[in-house]
Amino acid sequence: MNIKRGILISLALYVATMIVGIILTIIANINIQSPQNIPTIYWIITIITTVLLTCLASIWYFSKAKRNAKEGFKLGITFIVVGFILDILFFFTQENAATIMKQYYTSTSFYLVLALVIVSAIFIGSRNTTHSEKKEEVKISKKKKRK
Repeated sequence: MNIKRGILISLALYVATMIVGIILTIIANINIQSPQNIPTIYWIITIITTVLLTCLASIWYFSKAKRNAKEGFKLGITFIVVGFILDILFFFTQENAATIMKQYYTSTSFYLVLALVIVSAIFIGSRNTTHSEKKEEVKISKKKKRK
């Protein structure tokens, strides 16, 4: 795994999910100070958005990396570790940081999101052939048929 590339894409994924989360929170007019008070529909929308953004980030990473499920797992773990570090840095600039983090990190929905991040990265990584590789395979198979 290309750690530097993985970390940079993880940073981009974190920023993207943060921006989308802020927009969703503003549109839905939700107070996110307590995860227990967040409506289920908001969690569902957040989960779907996170999976989509994770898939896009994984596609971006694997556009220049070896694809397999193991690499996808490593990338998913990288997404989570970088996100955790950034959460610590971000939340500790807020009032009641420890309380807010404890509430988020003890929420079942939060762990569902983490599991789906890993599964999404594994899924994208397990798709072994990229578009350009498929073209090469077609060219090679056509040459073999001609002989």
